[in-house]
Amino acid sequence: MQVAARHVDVADGDAFLSASRMLFGPITQRFARGTAPSIPELVSVRLGVCRLSEIRAMSHLVVNDRAFRRSFDPDSIKILMQRSGHSRFEQQSHSVDLQPQSAIIYDPVRNYSLQNLSRVDQLILQVPRSTFGDDILARLARPVPLPAGDDSLTHIVSGLMQMAIGEAHRMDEASCQRVGESLIQLVNGLIRGKPATPEFRPSPLEALRERIVAYIDANLGRSTLSAEDIARHMGCSRRYLHRAFEGEDMTLERLIWDRRLERSREDLLSAARSSASISEIAFACGFNSSAHFSRAFKSKFGTAPRALRETVRTPLH
Repeated sequence: MQVAARHVDVADGDAFLSASRMLFGPITQRFARGTAPSIPELVSVRLGVCRLSEIRAMSHLVVNDRAFRRSFDPDSIKILMQRSGHSRFEQQSHSVDLQPQSAIIYDPVRNYSLQNLSRVDQLILQVPRSTFGDDILARLARPVPLPAGDDSLTHIVSGLMQMAIGEAHRMDEASCQRVGESLIQLVNGLIRGKPATPEFRPSPLEALRERIVAYIDANLGRSTLSAEDIARHMGCSRRYLHRAFEGEDMTLERLIWDRRLERSREDLLSAARSSASISEIAFACGFNSSAHFSRAFKSKFGTAPRALRETVRTPLH
């Protein structure tokens, strides 16, 4: 991925697929045979803790069918705005047609597919889950469509997204952060203004799991983060804490471990963290030993931290 400015990244051609996976998790993208490799383009800008990306590409299919425990992007809620073209989004047996200027809000930890039926121009905003309360996350058990011309708040959010992507190269990092903070508040209000669907309200254990994940993400830098600490913060027993992950094929300890590795991977690929050493990133993600971190990282991702960083620093042509 080429770095156009400290907070702006650009990828096209052969780099498009790898950059998309880096930003959006373990997705599969399938283009029609004969599609020229130089056609797809991805521009991405950091807006404080949010990330806004624009995708311009010919018709293609996007599928996310990985389990929650393996997702590289479980900590963001996504808002997809269709600038042009026709797409169909499917998740949890719900289908939404996306026409120009319509949008959808969804939770990427649940399997989904996106069929881009024509050439498309799309904006995708990723907002950290930790910025949403349990009541908001409960409304995202299924996708929330935002039809074109739906209401004034939708227009404000879409207008701010379009302004940010258009002015990204001229904005400094402080301005980007302010825009991100504004979008967080607006998106919360946008979701809250939509009627909740009772049959999709999470169970107490599902709501607890959402809170646990948010707490872990906010405290990854603490090497002492433990089940006891989380249980104390949640006001429940450790035994009840573990019940939240029954049926997920995931223990709480494994979740903490994986989130540390996923955060470190994101930092290694981040232009904003390019001056930090691998040891500094490891310690910032809660690892006590850089050697132990390197072994665990290679075991999970199939490449060493240093090798991954070198791929980012190598210019793309």
